[in-house]
Amino acid sequence: MKRKVIIGILCLVIIGVIGSIGVRIYQGKKRAQERTEEAQKVETVQVKRQNLVDAISVTGTIESANAKDVSASAKDVKVLEVRYKVGDYVEKGEVVAVLDTANLELALTEAKNRQALSEYTENKSIQTASEQYEEAVTDGTDTYNKAVKSEGEAKEELQKADGEVSDAAERLKRREERLSEAREALREAVQPTEPNEEASEEEKKAYEEALLAYQELQRAVEEAQASYTEAHQEYNAAAEASEKALDAYETASEALEEAQKNNDRNISDAQDKLEQAQTEHTYSNDSSQQTIENYQEQIDSCTVTAPISGVITAMNVDVGDTYMGEGNALFSIADKEHFLVSASVDEYEISKIAKEMTAAVIVEALGDTEMEAKVSFVSPTAASSNTGSSEYKIEIALDKANTDLRIGMTAKASIVRDAVYDVLTVPYDCVDTKEDGSKVIYKEQDGERVEVPVVVGMESDYYVEIAAERIDENTQVYYTTPMTNNAANTNEMRSIEGGAFGGPDRGPRGF
Repeated sequence: MKRKVIIGILCLVIIGVIGSIGVRIYQGKKRAQERTEEAQKVETVQVKRQNLVDAISVTGTIESANAKDVSASAKDVKVLEVRYKVGDYVEKGEVVAVLDTANLELALTEAKNRQALSEYTENKSIQTASEQYEEAVTDGTDTYNKAVKSEGEAKEELQKADGEVSDAAERLKRREERLSEAREALREAVQPTEPNEEASEEEKKAYEEALLAYQELQRAVEEAQASYTEAHQEYNAAAEASEKALDAYETASEALEEAQKNNDRNISDAQDKLEQAQTEHTYSNDSSQQTIENYQEQIDSCTVTAPISGVITAMNVDVGDTYMGEGNALFSIADKEHFLVSASVDEYEISKIAKEMTAAVIVEALGDTEMEAKVSFVSPTAASSNTGSSEYKIEIALDKANTDLRIGMTAKASIVRDAVYDVLTVPYDCVDTKEDGSKVIYKEQDGERVEVPVVVGMESDYYVEIAAERIDENTQVYYTTPMTNNAANTNEMRSIEGGAFGGPDRGPRGF
């Protein structure tokens, strides 16, 4: 029993000793780690001169920059020849396929014959309408000229009759005045009284003289009356003649107006018929010519040539097939030297991409060589997507020809949104913002921490462009918060790999 107790006590002592040693070892390791971490604290970093780039990375597929589906305007024609197969290289202009033109050539001949017959018939119609127009102009001119002459003569007769009425009126007025004067003189005269038998010879002689004078006045009245009556009759006759002349003039004027209307109407009708015949000829000829040109175009299209130099990527017909017409490609051809990257960009990034943006392309199957490129197309509408957000198609054209590329290869492209070259940079953790919004860095000078105002430019994932006085690539600047050596190295490496330029003399790296 005592032995067991002694053994138990010994075990407890051993455990206590081991525990005490473990605590001391743990505390020693902790103090060593703290000393190591303190030693690894990084407070400063050297200003670096480099290029910065802000880029969007996309993954896409290599496609030909110039690919075409080739069809013919002919339809329902037999395929007579197919001279190339898929994979063959064809120069631009070389004949790839030949289609049967027999039926088209027959239809072309019939169309030309119809056009010739129609041309003859329509030319005859134009000739007839032209002759009728000339006749209408000639006849209308003669009738009009006669009406003008008649109207002129009637007008002269009216003017003459009006003159005669005026003259007759003047004569009638004068004779009326003489009649009035004669009647007044007769009224003023006293008819003499015949003397009796006892009157003397002198009285009888005076009576006879007075009687003769009185009778002379009576004859003067009678003559004036007769002259007035004659003048009145002449005036009436002249007035009647003037009225007839006026009627004749009005009739001639109406005839002239009617002749003018008939002349204009007849000429207009004849001109309309001539223009109609000419228009029908033009339209008919245009239609016939269009039909002929369509047949000729179809015949020409039956000799199918390569529109570009490239590789046949699809051949859709064989000899003996019936080609159904446009909308059905005979074959497809693609340029094998000039390529583009076809990719999709989600709705959150598409607004940042525009045509002509510079890009760098890497095709992993060919190594890590960057190929210069530019954005050549940005779709204005979204394509269907299974990711829940809309995607937009873009195309990035390679600047230079490349015979090593193949359609369908996977490519990665980095689209440069912004870039600055050969600038001074510091990690963004070195830039401090004052209460007034101004930016400063703290440089190391003779072991002292000196504040320096800076202007901040472009930022990358880790670095920021700065401009300040008395700062160059040999300047050491402080982190706003000290960093461990491993963290600083890791961040710097991530920044370089994530989109910084390779150096002052290199282009942008986006991978």
